[in-house]
Amino acid sequence: MKNKTGDKFSKKTLKPATDSIKSSQPKENRWYYLAIFVFAFILYGNTIQNRYSLDDSYITAGNPLVSQGFKALPVIFSSSYIVINAEEGGQHKFGYRPIAKATYAIEAQIFGDNPHVSHFINVLLYALTGLLIFKLLRRLLKNYNSAFIFVAVLIFMAHPLHTEVVASLKNREELLSLLFGLLSLHYFVKFYDSGRRLNILWGSLMFVIGVLSKVNIVTFIAIIPLMFYYFTDMKAKNLIWLSASLLFFLIVVATVPRLFLGETIRQMQFIENPLLFEHTLSERFGTGMMVLLFYLKMLVWPHPLVFYYGYNMIPVTGPASFWVWVSVAVHLGMFVYALLNFRRKHLLSFAILFYLINIAMFSNLIAFPTGIVAERFVYVASLGFALALAYGLFALCGVSASRAMSNVRAKNYLMICLFVLLIPASAQTISRNADWKDELTLYAADSPHMHQSAKGNFIYATNLRSSVVSRLKNGVARKLVKADAETCITHFKRAVKVYPAYADAWNNLGEVYLLILNEPDSAIVNFEQAVKANPSFTAAFYNLGYTYQITKNPEKAIFNYQKALELEPYEIRAMSNLAQLYQETGETEKAIQLNQDIIILEPGLDLPYINLGTYAMRAGDAATALDYFQKAIEINPNNFELNMKLRNYFFKVGDSARAGYYLELARRSGRPQQ
Repeated sequence: MKNKTGDKFSKKTLKPATDSIKSSQPKENRWYYLAIFVFAFILYGNTIQNRYSLDDSYITAGNPLVSQGFKALPVIFSSSYIVINAEEGGQHKFGYRPIAKATYAIEAQIFGDNPHVSHFINVLLYALTGLLIFKLLRRLLKNYNSAFIFVAVLIFMAHPLHTEVVASLKNREELLSLLFGLLSLHYFVKFYDSGRRLNILWGSLMFVIGVLSKVNIVTFIAIIPLMFYYFTDMKAKNLIWLSASLLFFLIVVATVPRLFLGETIRQMQFIENPLLFEHTLSERFGTGMMVLLFYLKMLVWPHPLVFYYGYNMIPVTGPASFWVWVSVAVHLGMFVYALLNFRRKHLLSFAILFYLINIAMFSNLIAFPTGIVAERFVYVASLGFALALAYGLFALCGVSASRAMSNVRAKNYLMICLFVLLIPASAQTISRNADWKDELTLYAADSPHMHQSAKGNFIYATNLRSSVVSRLKNGVARKLVKADAETCITHFKRAVKVYPAYADAWNNLGEVYLLILNEPDSAIVNFEQAVKANPSFTAAFYNLGYTYQITKNPEKAIFNYQKALELEPYEIRAMSNLAQLYQETGETEKAIQLNQDIIILEPGLDLPYINLGTYAMRAGDAATALDYFQKAIEINPNNFELNMKLRNYFFKVGDSARAGYYLELARRSGRPQQ
């Protein structure tokens, strides 16, 4: 006979009030909630003063789409998560994670471009996550006292591995994913208690939003039924139905966006995860076990923390390594213990399975995550670790986790152990937050710990190089940026030492020598290394051409510009510079043709008209030259040098009206800074 919940959940599953997981719970202590909320702000309050940092530009930090506010929401929900260089062909277009991006668009509408508001909201979301975990565990762990649950939540919240999730604005998606996963569990528990089927709909909706925040929460397809198995009397068939319903919604949310997103373009690089590139199953197994051992080590001893790992922080390892089998023994032992205590529904069994299920998807045994490992990957799994550690702490101090603490001495031991654990963890968390102040602060703080990270060193050096170039353009003396330039060189050299085929690093190293230190010979050596590492590297061939051009070696300059144009026929800079070389070496017809080609490709560019005018003037054809120069001025009236050139010409030929006109244009454009 069907009951009000339908035929999937029996009346026995819903159980009478005396069996309800609410019935044996004491009245909730509001002091616990207040303490958790305040603790979150103690841990992460200092992030509110931070600015933007690593990868924030993908979803905030002046993102052109997000900065449109409410108007951006339809586009956010109908487009890919990451679209880089879309105006140049969309080299990277992948993912569908609209939720976090949408929250930043709403913030942009209300608060403008304000990273401090965004950081405050991240801390608030983390506090709400802690509160919800406490509330859910209070409901589900009915045989455990509130103090035990409170300790577990504090351990979870204080863990320094979470700094990447909370202090990084881009990683709000991780916060939202777990928060909505927990809300999904909350509504399923409400259904279990009340039998109201509307809660199934709400629970499913929260799960979908969690997946749309980030797909990490897909593990809750297994985690939610697992929690019901351990902490309720729900029947096995109903647990299967629950998993099946979540799986159905996952398939829907994974399939529908593909209908309108188009082709995904995301080519992983060797330096991001070398396991994607011709490695054997045995190497994948060995490296995966080393990754799992790395995560356990970081949970126990979270130092050093690094913003990016990648190749070769976790070397590709075969099964011959001793540490691979240590990892196998540890994880197999954990799994066997969990299975042996599965039917007893022991808390440690649940904590282990919760951890293993959530960390498995980042082990490199199932999929190949970017960076091989990352601190944010352990965020959800660390809740299982926190439960196990809290249980072990209570057992060590002789305090029962399931009864009120009556033994004063044991209680004091527990408090001492808790302080010994939480104070260093909290101090490291608060200290680490300061490293996330902005990009360069983060990179500089982590640089002593990432000698083996090819991309980590590359990211630091590239961003520092951009900062140096910007300062030089703003008039800072070259000698004042030399120390930073040397730092760039140090880290680019580290990158290519770790990965000698790192063409981008060789190329950027050459640009430091050329643009900052004015050492073209050293620049050429590194540009040559770049094209050797990647014979299809257009930018490196262009840089070689430009360097040879300014060092008065036209033959090699022409050769390298031609190579660049073979690879990318419409590279405007190479076309323009090659035309200049043709003109200088007497091949004027080739120079004219290239500039005419540029006009066809980029009709709104003034440079080819200036070049053609210059050629005509040198040939004594003043009328044609003036036509070209005037077309250039029509496109760009703010070209000071060209306006002054035209002013001087017309003044010389006695046309005072035109001379005055171009002088006024020059005044309006302003003399360019030297």
